[in-house]
Amino acid sequence: MNKISLDKEIILNAAEEVIRRFGPEKANISDVAKSLKVSHAALYRYYNGKTDLWNAVTERWLSNLHVSSKDILKEDNPADIKLFRLLEDFAEVKRRSAVNDPEMFANYLKLAQGSMDVIEKSIEGGINSIKEIIVQGITEGIFFEEFPQQAAIAVYLATSTFIHPNSFEDANRKQNIESVVNLLIRGLKNPNK
Repeated sequence: MNKISLDKEIILNAAEEVIRRFGPEKANISDVAKSLKVSHAALYRYYNGKTDLWNAVTERWLSNLHVSSKDILKEDNPADIKLFRLLEDFAEVKRRSAVNDPEMFANYLKLAQGSMDVIEKSIEGGINSIKEIIVQGITEGIFFEEFPQQAAIAVYLATSTFIHPNSFEDANRKQNIESVVNLLIRGLKNPNK
C-alpha cells in the first residue's frame, strides 16, 4: 500500500464519500481504507471501529449544517429578532439539506438511528443556543423568564416538529413555522414592554 499522510479530516472525507457511494449499512472500514490506499488497521489509530467513525461523520455533518445558526448567535440584533431567525434556521436547515443533498440526508437519517449520543449532543447544542438568546433577552429587558434553561427546552420541543422530514412537504410549512415562533416569542416577552 502507498503511504499517505492521514488525519481525522482526510478519513472523515473518505468515509463520507464511501457512505454516499454504498450507504451506511453496506459501507465499512475496509472500503474507507481502500479508498485512501491504506490498511484498515491504519484507520484504527484514529477511530475505534465503524460505529466510532460513522458517529464522527454524523457529528461533522450536523456541525456543518448548523454553521448558519452559529452566525445568528453572533449577530448584533435584539434577542426577539435573533430568536426568530435562529428558530427559523433550525427548521429550514435540515429541509434544505434534504432538498440540496438528498443522498447525504438519507444517510444521515440512517446514521442518526445508531448515533444517539451524537444526536443528543446536537439537541443539547440547539437548546443551549436558544438559552443563550433567552438570557440575552432577559438582560435586554425584552424577555421575562425566571428559568431560561427550562424555557429553552420548551421552545426547542415546541419547534422540533419542523425539523422532522414529515413536515418538509407541508404546503403551509412556512406559515406554521412563523405562527409557532411568533407565539413562543410573545410568551417569552416582558409584559411591561
